[in-house]
Amino acid sequence: MENELEDKILAILEQHQVGVLTSVQGDFPHARYMTFLHDGLTLYTPSGKELPKTEEVRRNPHVCVLIGYDSPGSAFLEINGLASLEEDESIKERIWENISKDWFQGEDSPSFVVIKIVPEQIRILNSDDDGPDTLDLIGQRFACNLSRYAIE
Repeated sequence: MENELEDKILAILEQHQVGVLTSVQGDFPHARYMTFLHDGLTLYTPSGKELPKTEEVRRNPHVCVLIGYDSPGSAFLEINGLASLEEDESIKERIWENISKDWFQGEDSPSFVVIKIVPEQIRILNSDDDGPDTLDLIGQRFACNLSRYAIE
């Protein structure tokens, strides 16, 4: 069931690049449209270092992404996760190759940064099923981290 759910999620991510990123500004949600690329279930979005969303992610990494809505009744994803600023140059290069360059002067521009979003929970809404399907990734990540400390 989980692999089937992951396949549905990946199919939606493959079809859609524009979604809404919501971060926390002070005590309130702050939403804006963004372009997203993904590697598996991990999302990446380009940004500028000087923009409010970058500082918001630094202060509070909890974010929500809505992506996939086409028309009334179409399935979309609600992704709750933790955001960070990506430091890996190879990932930054891959993102640079796949985005519109209208907002940035160059890949090595001091203002270019990539926000990485690692999902903790993904819900598929408006799917054909009875209710939202939920993929809970918090327990999986916790279990993987604990396996490093197995007593032999």
